[in-house]
Amino acid sequence: MVLLTIPKILFNHWFYLSIIAVIVAIHYFWGKTPPPPKPSHFFIKHKKTIARIGDIFLILCVLFGWKVILGVFNPLSESEIKLESSHYVWWPFLISSIGISGLSGVLLGDLSVFQSNLTKVKRFILLIICLLPTVFTILALLIGHSETYWPIIKLGLIYSFICWINNGPAIIIGRHFFWVAWVVLRKLRLVSGDYSSF
Repeated sequence: MVLLTIPKILFNHWFYLSIIAVIVAIHYFWGKTPPPPKPSHFFIKHKKTIARIGDIFLILCVLFGWKVILGVFNPLSESEIKLESSHYVWWPFLISSIGISGLSGVLLGDLSVFQSNLTKVKRFILLIICLLPTVFTILALLIGHSETYWPIIKLGLIYSFICWINNGPAIIIGRHFFWVAWVVLRKLRLVSGDYSSF
């Protein structure tokens, strides 16, 4: 009985979250807060260059993801789309777009331009980015079948949640997710010092 229970526990994500929570609680009550991190001279000297390289990498990841989706599920490549076959042409593209738009929203939200000086324009752009998974979900529901509604809704909720977790703080309070995470970690005495963004 024990041998059959252990593998199930190891595959349960709540098991690992519980371990992390226990470790954090032990560190909070009995641990010592680490000193503020000291960035290397190389990082300070090449901070803008590193930020640009990171931005280029994130943008390339987004472009590559959409390139794959458009290459595999491109409804516009069909020379003639009949109304009765639109479900088979557009539906796979919209389903794939839910996921890729959510992941793209996370990557675009991590660009250095969105990590500081979050003006209303930047926050509005992030809001549009975060709404894309919802838009694709609604479009997929409109042309989908009733038996696929709940899986589509779950998919849309998952990727919208991921996108909003990363970009929500920037949209709502004008602070990037990394800043919020740093403040939380500082409250838990896991880090010290001020957050340094690009």
